[in-house]
Amino acid sequence: MEQASHLARWLARWTHGEGRASTGCGSPGCPGPSSLAARFWPKRTGAYLQGVFYCSRRCLEAALTAQLARLHALTPATPPANRIPLGLLMVARGWLTHEQVVQALAAQQRAKGGQIGDWFEKLGFASAQQVTSALALQWGCPVTTSLDSAASQPLDRIPLGILESLQMIPLHFEAATGTLYVAFGQRVDHAALYAIEKIVDCRTRPCVASRRSVSEELARLRQRPRPQEIEFGPMTDCAEIARISVSYMARLGSEEARLGRVGSFLWLRLRTQQSHTDIVFRLKAAMPAKEAVEISVREARARRRPASSG
Repeated sequence: MEQASHLARWLARWTHGEGRASTGCGSPGCPGPSSLAARFWPKRTGAYLQGVFYCSRRCLEAALTAQLARLHALTPATPPANRIPLGLLMVARGWLTHEQVVQALAAQQRAKGGQIGDWFEKLGFASAQQVTSALALQWGCPVTTSLDSAASQPLDRIPLGILESLQMIPLHFEAATGTLYVAFGQRVDHAALYAIEKIVDCRTRPCVASRRSVSEELARLRQRPRPQEIEFGPMTDCAEIARISVSYMARLGSEEARLGRVGSFLWLRLRTQQSHTDIVFRLKAAMPAKEAVEISVREARARRRPASSG
């Protein structure tokens, strides 16, 4: 009699969802398998997001919405304040005079834009090589004098929209060490490199190339087909981004997804056994961080109510 009572209590716990742990789902709100049979013989049919397993589309979408809200609320990294200004650095090297820097800054102000290094070149005060060398000194990176080798590299490792927004080129991938060398034509974005490392699963090393050579290489890349890239935007609705992402995961049979923010983009890499697909969402002008999180939380709760009430 006691054994029968113990068995009844055990079955009751499973029936009310305490068998959820058997699925290995990373969602705290996971309801567990929908039937008693599924609780005894669970099938691992979900997908991984950031290395965590989610057992169903509902659990995956909820987790993805929460992570998207957190990334959307991040403000783009600002340049470090301790960098020596490019003009001052070039004056110290004897490549410019103080008067030339003042003239270039005035021209930049009149035009209301343009990189100061470009103005040094336009006004004939410095060569492209001198500006590139000064940028390398400013960011503590080596200089690459040629991007010719980039033409033979697997450049689909980073979506084109991200490359263009940051003016950078994947220069070389060293398979033996898992290191991706990236050439920048202007400011070196270390936050972007960190995000790329997490999504592509590699190490990154920056270098500096001339702005013109990077722009020319990006123009060549625009002419090449990139069938494994899909871009949306501009968008702000994290719940809608999550719905689109989960829909593509189901359509492609993706087993794993990695997510990160690179500049003004949310980048989702979907992996299958044979290949990967990159989905990037261009973000609209950033709203206040607190507001973005509150909106995404409300949307996620609203989507869960119909399922929980039935």
